[in-house]
Formats: sequence, C-alpha cells, structure tokens
Amino acid sequence: METNDISACERLVMKVIWDSPEELALQDVLTKVNQENGKSWKPQTVSTFLARLVKKGYLTAQRRGRYSYYHAAVSKEEFWKATVNENAKFFAQGDMVAFACHLCENALSEEDIRKLKKKLDEME
Repeated sequence: METNDISACERLVMKVIWDSPEELALQDVLTKVNQENGKSWKPQTVSTFLARLVKKGYLTAQRRGRYSYYHAAVSKEEFWKATVNENAKFFAQGDMVAFACHLCENALSEEDIRKLKKKLDEME
C-alpha cells in the first residue's frame, strides 16, 4: 500500500471514518470532518473525497435506499504501519532502528522516551 497516494484532505476524511464505530453516510462524514478540523466544506467537496477514496480502495460504499454508507477497507493500523515503513524507507533507507533513534533524539519528550523504554522492556 502506498500511503502517498491520498491527499491531506482525504486523510482527514479517513480519520473520521476510522474513528467511527459504525458506517457513516455523507452527511455524517461532512458534519464530523468540519467539526473536528475547523473546516467549512460543502457536501460536494466531501462527496468527491469519498468517491476518490473508494476508487483508491481505502473505503467501501454500500447503498441503502437513497444514501451510501462508507466503511474503511484499510484499517487505521494498516495505514499507520505503511506510513511508518514508507517514512523509514525514505529517510533511513529502511533501517527502522535508525528511524526510531531519530525520533527519540528529535521528536520525543523525556516522558515519551520513558514510556517507550517500558514498552520495549515488556516486549522482551
């Protein structure tokens, strides 16, 4: 899976879908994406993003009566893992240890590092 093939706006729509325990109709997605991200997108804008995400294989759409309901075809975890792998490949030639070290040195707080150490200890 290439995570670079979806735009930042499409990612916002995907996050709304991923965070919902149920399938959502266009109006539900529109309301949530606008509320959560301070947007004022129109229904046609969100409809375009949803159609693109279906075409790219990230969502499935099921028609029920007058409305289509959208469900993630790619889980948040799958997308997250692919994003991390792509970034590690791009920035660290695929070396996950180097990538993780860079995060530790440049992006994590002391508290984050403490939690990470605890997690690593649990994994052994």
